Amino acid sequence: MRGIGTGRRITRVFAAAVFAFTALCGCSGMQNAGDMPLPDLIGRVMSEPEAQSEPQTQESEEEQREIDEIYYSYYALTQEEQKLYLEMLDTLTDMSGEVRLSTMDVTVLDRIFACVLNDHPELFYVEGFKYTEHLIGDELSGITFEGNYSMTKEEAQQTLAEIESSLSGCMSAVLPGGDEYGTVKYLYEYLINNTEYDKDAENNQNICSVFLTGRSVCQGYAKAMQYMLQKVGIQAVLVTGYTGAERHAWNLVRVNGSYYYLDPTWGDASYSYSGDEASGSGTFFPAINYDYFLVTTDEISKTHSFEDTVALPACESLEDSYYVREGLYFESYDRERLAAVFDSDAVKMTDYVTLKCADAQIYGQMLSALIDDRQIFEFIVSGEGTISYASNDELCTISFWNIFS
Repeated sequence: MRGIGTGRRITRVFAAAVFAFTALCGCSGMQNAGDMPLPDLIGRVMSEPEAQSEPQTQESEEEQREIDEIYYSYYALTQEEQKLYLEMLDTLTDMSGEVRLSTMDVTVLDRIFACVLNDHPELFYVEGFKYTEHLIGDELSGITFEGNYSMTKEEAQQTLAEIESSLSGCMSAVLPGGDEYGTVKYLYEYLINNTEYDKDAENNQNICSVFLTGRSVCQGYAKAMQYMLQKVGIQAVLVTGYTGAERHAWNLVRVNGSYYYLDPTWGDASYSYSGDEASGSGTFFPAINYDYFLVTTDEISKTHSFEDTVALPACESLEDSYYVREGLYFESYDRERLAAVFDSDAVKMTDYVTLKCADAQIYGQMLSALIDDRQIFEFIVSGEGTISYASNDELCTISFWNIFS
C-alpha cells in the first residue's frame, strides 16, 4: 500500500519601499530631505500541507464599478493593470491584511503601486508594501500583497477627521459649479498662504504636514493641492521628476476640459522666484508667484523633467493660463493695454505686477521699450524717479514693484 505524502510549499517574502525611494524635498537650491533606505530582503521557507488553504483572493466588482474620472493614473492603465490597481487600492483603503493579486508578474507591482499613490493623496498613512510569492514545488501559484502603514486604522480615521476639520472653512467658500479656473486659483492661493516650506517638517511627504502643521516640502504641497482639487471634482494627479539634480513633485490638472501643469511649491514665491535682479535695490518676492500656475508642457519643461510612471498628455492650451486670464499676456508691444494694466485696481492695490510675453522677440521688444527707452515712465509716475524691476529671460517675464512709491 502506498503511503500518503505531504506536499511542500515554499513562500518567499520580499519587502518594497514606499514608491519614491528618495524623499522629495522641493526644488533646486535645497537639500534632499533624506534617502529612504531600501528594506532588507526577507526570506522564509515554510513546510505546509499542500491542501492548506491559500490566502484568499480579493473578490472584485470592476465590471460594475464606476471609477471617478478625477483619478488620472487609473485611466492611463490597461484593463489588467486597472484590476491590479483596484486590488491594491482596496487593500490600502481598508488597511486589510494579505490579499491575493490577479497578477503573477512581480515586475509591475512598483509601478501600479505608484499609480495608486499618485492618484490618492488620502492614503497619507501608507508607507510602502510587501508582497509574497507562493510556490508549490518550483511553480509560482500566486502573489499576495499587503500594505505597510504608519498608523493604525483608528489613528488614520482620526487624522482624516482632523484634516477635514482644518479644511472646512476653506472648502465651504468654493461655489459649486463655478468657473474651474477661479476655483483652482482660490485653492492654490489658500495653500500657499497657509503653508511654509520646511524640509524638516514632520510628515512632509503627505498631506498631514500641510493641513495639520502648515509646514511641508514639494510632495506635501502637491498632494495637498491634489486633495483639495479632487474634493471639488477637478481631476488632479501627482507628477514626479526633477528640477536640475533635485527630486521634485508637482501636479497635472484638468481645468475647463484642458490639461495644465501646476507647481504649488514654486508658487511659494520666497522659495521659487528666479528673476534676475536688475534694479540694484534687491530682489522683491511677491506673496504668490504665478509663473507655474496652469502652464503648458513646453513652459514647465524649461525647468522640470519628468518620470514616466504613466503617459502624460501634451498640455498646449493657454486659455486658462494665469497671465492670459488676468490680461497680463502680451503678443505685441501694446501701449493701450499696458496703460490699462498699470491703471488697474489690482496693480494699485498690490503695487506689483508681472507681464508675460508670448516669445523671446516680444520680450526683447518690451524690455527695449520699457527699460532702455524708459517708456515705463509714460505709464507710471515714481516719486523718486526710479522703478524697481526684474526680468526673466527663460520665462519671458518682466516684473515691476514699488511702482507707486
